[in-house]
Amino acid sequence: MLRKSCLITVALGAFAVDPGASAQAQTVRVENGARFGSWTVSCEAVAVNETLCVLSQRLVRSDTGAALAELIAFNADDAPGAWLVARVPNGVFFPSGFVMAQQDSDTQFDLEWQACSPDMCEALIALDGDVLDQMASSDDWAAGYRPDMASDSVVFRIGLDGLETGLAALADVLGQPGPRGGTDSGDAPE
Repeated sequence: MLRKSCLITVALGAFAVDPGASAQAQTVRVENGARFGSWTVSCEAVAVNETLCVLSQRLVRSDTGAALAELIAFNADDAPGAWLVARVPNGVFFPSGFVMAQQDSDTQFDLEWQACSPDMCEALIALDGDVLDQMASSDDWAAGYRPDMASDSVVFRIGLDGLETGLAALADVLGQPGPRGGTDSGDAPE
C-alpha cells in the first residue's frame, strides 16, 4: 500500500525564436491521485530524491468488495517501452495464466506469471507500440484467471482508456523515454 503522496514537478525549457532571448521554464505537474481515464497516478518516495510513480487501477467485486486484481503500469527507466503488471490474490492455477481479451474479438494478451508472495501473485506483459495500438483499438476489454484447478475462471471487465496518455505524462515528468520513445503526453490528467 502506498504510504506517501508527492507532487512531481519538472522544469521544461521553452525556447523563444529570438536567439538572444533566454529560455523560459514551464512547470509540468502530475499529482499523486491524478486520473487518466481508468488509471490513477500513484507515487511513493523510495529513497532520498527518488520517487516511483505508476498508473494503477484496483478492481473489486461489486457484491462483496473482495479484490479481483490490481493493474499497475509503468515506463521503462532507460529505454522506450512500458510494462503492465497484474496482481491477483494468492491462489492461482498457473497453467491457465492471466489473460486480457478484447470482447467480441480474437485479440488477447497472455501475461506471464512472475512471482508469488503469501498475499499475491504477479503476471507481467511488455507494452510496446503494437500492444498499445491493439489495446487502444477498443474500450471493451476483460481479464481473467483461474484461482485453482477445480474452480471456474474469474473474469472481469477492465478499463484501458487513458493508459498510454498517462504513461506518456509520467514519462514527461520523470524524464523517461515513455512507452513509444517520445515524451509528448498529449492530454492533461482529468
